[in-house]
Amino acid sequence: MAGNRFKGQRLAGVKRFFGGLAELTAWVWHGLRPVVRFAIIVGFVAGFAFAGYRAVHQSAYFLVRDIDVESTAHLDRPAIIEATGLATPRNIFDFDADAAREALLLHPWVATARVTKVLPERVVIRLEERRASGAVVLDVPYLVDATGHPFAQAGPDEMQGLPLVTGLSREDFDLDPEGACERVQTALAVARRYALSPLAARRPLGSVHLAPAGRLELMLGRTRVALGQGDFRDKIGRVEQILDTLAARRMDAGYILLSEDRQRAIVDEIPRQRGLGEELGGRHDEPKGS
Repeated sequence: MAGNRFKGQRLAGVKRFFGGLAELTAWVWHGLRPVVRFAIIVGFVAGFAFAGYRAVHQSAYFLVRDIDVESTAHLDRPAIIEATGLATPRNIFDFDADAAREALLLHPWVATARVTKVLPERVVIRLEERRASGAVVLDVPYLVDATGHPFAQAGPDEMQGLPLVTGLSREDFDLDPEGACERVQTALAVARRYALSPLAARRPLGSVHLAPAGRLELMLGRTRVALGQGDFRDKIGRVEQILDTLAARRMDAGYILLSEDRQRAIVDEIPRQRGLGEELGGRHDEPKGS
C-alpha cells in the first residue's frame, strides 16, 4: 500500500510540474507583444519548411532517372542530355526546365523546344528542328528557314535541291534584319513560283539575285533574267514565251530585261549552240514574234 501511495505521489508531482510549466509558458506567451509572438510562429514555420525543403532536395527518391528524349537529325540523345545539364545526377526540384529549354534553343537547328518535369523522377524533352527553305550567300552560303532567317552554314549536301539567293551581305542583316529577311522570303517565293512553271524543267533555276532598289533577277543557266519588281508570275510566263521564240530560231539569250509593264523586253541574242570562235549576238529588242 505504501508503494502505491508513493507512486501516486510521484505522478501527482509530475503532473503539477508540467501543469506549472504549461501555466508559466502560457503566462510568458500572453505577456509577449503580438509582433514577437508572430515572429516566433514564423520562425517555427520557416524552420519546419526549411527542414522539409532540405529533405526533399536531398532525397534520392527525387533524382532524375528517366529522361524521355527523341534524337533529331542534328542533335542526338547524348548531345541533348549534355545541353540540358542532365548528364550528371540531378534532383528534379533543382533542375531548371526553363534554363534547359533556353540552352537547347541556342543550337542553330532547334526551332522549338519543350522541357517538362514529371514527378518524381522523369523529364520529357521534345524538339522541333528548323527546316531549310533555301540558302543565302553571305560570305559563305547559309541555310535559311521559311522566314528568311539564316541559321546555319550550308554544306554542299544540305544545299542540294534548295533555291540559292544572292545579293545580300551580313551588313544587310545587321542594319535591317527584318527587311533582309523579307527580301529573302520574296526570293524564295519567286523560286517556288518558277519551279511550278513549265520552263523549270528545261531551264533549271541557278539562283535568285536580289538587286538594288528591290529588283529581282533570275539566273537560268547562262541567261540572266531581270524581272524587276512585282508581277513575278506573269513575268515568268513572259520569259517563257521569249525563250520559246528564241528556241524556234535556234537562238538563246545572254540576258533578258523585262519592262515593268511587260510590254517590252530587251534581249541579248546569242547562238543556241556555240562553237569555239563564234561570237555572241548583238543586243536588240524583243525577238520577232515574241
